[in-house]
Amino acid sequence: MAIAAVLATVSAGGQAVAAPATAPLSTPSSTPSSASAATAASTTAVQDVRQAAVPYPAGRSQLAGVGSTGFLTWGEGGAADVLWTSFADGSTTDPMEGRSAWVALGAEASDAVVLLLSDGRVELRDMRTKKSVTVVDPDDFGPSAQSAGAVGTTLFVSTANDAGGEDVHLVDMVDGAPAARTVTGLPRDADNPHVVAGTPDRAVLTYKTAGTWQWALVDLADGAVVRRHTTASAPASVTLSETHVAWAETDAQGGSHVVVAPRGTGTDRRFAIGQASGDVLVGLVGDWVTYGVSSELTAQDPNPLYALTARHLTTGATRKLLDHTRQTATAPDGTLYVSGGTAAGGEGLYRIAPGADGTPVATRVASSGEATKVTLLGDDIPDVVDLDRNKGRFRLEWRLSRVNVAMDITLRNTRTGEVKRADVYPLSTGYGDPHRVHLDWDGDVEWNSTRGMYSAAGAGPYTWRIEARPLNGIGPELVSSGTFTVARDPGLHDYDGDGSPDVLARDTGGRLWLNDTFDSREQYTYFQNPEQLVGGGWNAYDRIEGAGNLGGAPVSDLVARDRSGVLWLYLGKGDAESPFTSRSRIGGGWNVYRQITGGSDLNGDGRADLVATDTSGALWLYKGTGNWRAPFAKRVKIGTGGWGAYDRITATGDIAGAPAGDLVARDRSGVLWLYLGYGDGRFAPRTRIGGGWNAYEHLVGIGDADHDGRADLYATDVRPQNQDPYLYKSTGAWRTPFAGRAEVAWTFMERRDYNLFA
Repeated sequence: MAIAAVLATVSAGGQAVAAPATAPLSTPSSTPSSASAATAASTTAVQDVRQAAVPYPAGRSQLAGVGSTGFLTWGEGGAADVLWTSFADGSTTDPMEGRSAWVALGAEASDAVVLLLSDGRVELRDMRTKKSVTVVDPDDFGPSAQSAGAVGTTLFVSTANDAGGEDVHLVDMVDGAPAARTVTGLPRDADNPHVVAGTPDRAVLTYKTAGTWQWALVDLADGAVVRRHTTASAPASVTLSETHVAWAETDAQGGSHVVVAPRGTGTDRRFAIGQASGDVLVGLVGDWVTYGVSSELTAQDPNPLYALTARHLTTGATRKLLDHTRQTATAPDGTLYVSGGTAAGGEGLYRIAPGADGTPVATRVASSGEATKVTLLGDDIPDVVDLDRNKGRFRLEWRLSRVNVAMDITLRNTRTGEVKRADVYPLSTGYGDPHRVHLDWDGDVEWNSTRGMYSAAGAGPYTWRIEARPLNGIGPELVSSGTFTVARDPGLHDYDGDGSPDVLARDTGGRLWLNDTFDSREQYTYFQNPEQLVGGGWNAYDRIEGAGNLGGAPVSDLVARDRSGVLWLYLGKGDAESPFTSRSRIGGGWNVYRQITGGSDLNGDGRADLVATDTSGALWLYKGTGNWRAPFAKRVKIGTGGWGAYDRITATGDIAGAPAGDLVARDRSGVLWLYLGYGDGRFAPRTRIGGGWNAYEHLVGIGDADHDGRADLYATDVRPQNQDPYLYKSTGAWRTPFAGRAEVAWTFMERRDYNLFA
């Protein structure tokens, strides 16, 4: 094949246009008839049918041409992957069907499709009749001939001339053979002339001459140039109507402008539209010019030019027609078609035509089913979210129509008003699904509605709310919401019902404070939030101990011994602002005990028990009954002596991997000992944990602080100069039950002097 360029694909009103090289040039005996009459008749016939939207082929963002009876689209394979869709019923036809071809393109002002056949021939196929209009054999071309476009059933061919430019020829089939006429009036040095727009009677060519860009308006009847125009830059998206030529050009600073010139004599109208982030698409509708930037919905940055805007040629009034613009093409009758979408109508093909008052109106004629605005396709949030699984972490997932958004997520506990806020930008996406987005929730909420401070999310009803703002500015913000319920079992030392341990501290003035704790995976820190006042008068007690769940309610309870030896029960309510009920009397005589500790199930019945050492050094077990009116059974001696050697005993729960609760005890030399529970109320012989524990005044069996299924130990001093608490996380190994200490990030509202921790 002696063809310099088999296809020259150019932009024509946003449409990709090309035409094949044609046969040897000769002068026809008469001017060929155009397809304008047939085209007009077909347009009238289908006008009413187009009012109902037909399907727009899925996955085909490129609009390659529009005829009177249908439209041509490209798929992912470009010009080798084409479909013609009927306006009448939405049926599709492969223009290459029955032919061995590798490229198909639309022709200007025509229902024809240009096919480049695999044997090198070029066919112009009329999609109204599905028959060939023109078939040309490239073997008859000269060495310099190349395609320059097509209008109607006329092919444009350029050939090199002796002036260093190119001549353009109109090629039509006459008596079954190609015949050509040379375009007159073009500069002899015209470089790369090709068709960019056309109507049934005119064509626009662009080219470069003497270093400047021009366009020329060609009369198809006689092949003469009727007007030439110099442009400031390479003209883009040239479009042609019965009265005007319009195009886009760029200034030296990169700003985009739209220019409208009359087909005859008159003054150009030129106006700036701003910085374009893509190809500017221009169209003409009556006394209006339309413009917009070609974009996909996946663009990451906003640009007002993504919308299709109409501007009146005289008054300068503007009107937005579409929220999103992809491609444009002009039908043989001059009607503008745009692929794109509106927030209300979604993506598809829109006809842009004058309304009753002459103002352009967009009417959807084909729908792809794709939303233009961001929409929620669904969510994978269960009715019940169990935060006791996976160490308190849970993945919340949503499916959006597109994920180029900045999304704010708010989870709200409707019982307490506590919220979790997440700013998701750029958006995290699920692997393998471009629509799936997620938040890995650590089971946290803002403590006391304070940003940057966290608490565990309590059980109960929740709402979720997402606000997804499209990064490309196309369409409104998506706002959607739903509900779910958080389920979690309160643990040891959980008084506010959020599944995370709390620490009670009494100051020297007798006021008791509740300190909420939370293990933040996000910040790799164990937090102890500012204290909340429980109440005053607690200096009436010389012992205050977390006792676990004694009364059957889901949260932990508290026991306190007054100085006369009466033990009192405070039932937990699960409310941080008012965590306990009024006290109820358990009984007197408890001043025989030096140490009291509770909260751990020591006999395997699922209820919290209490142990105490008396002045003789014996260890006593009080089994929990589950009845808050009589929370303990009669005491049982489980240690006959020697327990007086310890100045601190703490029921920790399981720290060594077995299901039974364990006990730690510190002797007066500062050595900490482990007593593994057998699960029947008895303990194995002690094993040494280590020395130096007399640095702490209080050892609190805080429960499972880091949600790993093992109980941990909280240690602190009461001396003001050394009240920074530490957390010893359990390892699950009885020989080395605790990892190295980790400092607790304790946020003080104000510094206090404490004399008791529980």
